[in-house]
Amino acid sequence: MGFCSCTTKYILFFFNLACALLGLLVLGVSIYANIHGRSLKAFLQGEITITSIFLICIGAAVFLIAFFGCCGAIREDHCFLNTYGVILSILLLAQIALGVLALVYKSRFPDTFSKYLDETFHKAISDDKDAIQNMSEIQAGLECCGVTDFNDYTSNKKDIPASCCMSRQQNNSTCTSNEAYQQGCKVAGIELIKFSLQILGIIALTVGGVELLGVILAFCLASSIKRNEMRGYA
Repeated sequence: MGFCSCTTKYILFFFNLACALLGLLVLGVSIYANIHGRSLKAFLQGEITITSIFLICIGAAVFLIAFFGCCGAIREDHCFLNTYGVILSILLLAQIALGVLALVYKSRFPDTFSKYLDETFHKAISDDKDAIQNMSEIQAGLECCGVTDFNDYTSNKKDIPASCCMSRQQNNSTCTSNEAYQQGCKVAGIELIKFSLQILGIIALTVGGVELLGVILAFCLASSIKRNEMRGYA
């Protein structure tokens, strides 16, 4: 194997090592986001579930395929490398589909969340136990109060719930206006969703760029190995 092919081999090996680490990063961030965002899952349900599961699968797939690529580079097997390149190309297309999905959801999330929050709040002030629990989780998790602010409760002649309190040492079931979070949950929720999508988008673009480089290196190295094998048979 020539100097260029040998260099490509080790570049591909270390590239896949980096790719494996990126895959673990995507996997870790996706699992964390999935667990941390439990209080928002009710309004997203199918949408967020499909997206988060897809991201977890992508992260795991990137790690496994990168490990596969490391083995292919060390073994110097052109069939192995071509297979790796094709699989990585398919994965890259899947991530592009995920990116389009995220863009579609980005425009839908504000309205979807606003509608869910309005419905949940009105059920909560009507003493629906499930809605009260959902509002409490959202308010505590996002550090917010009501839909617009704590006045949503007082204007409906309801006590401000303890989940609205800034102090975590509250033992009471209610909260005063001075102790309540000033920000409403609609703004807090939409900001969190947009920020999460932005972070996931940056990660997807980074991983996608690295994968594209991997596809190019894999096919180049496979072609070089095959040419060397054909010269050996001649």
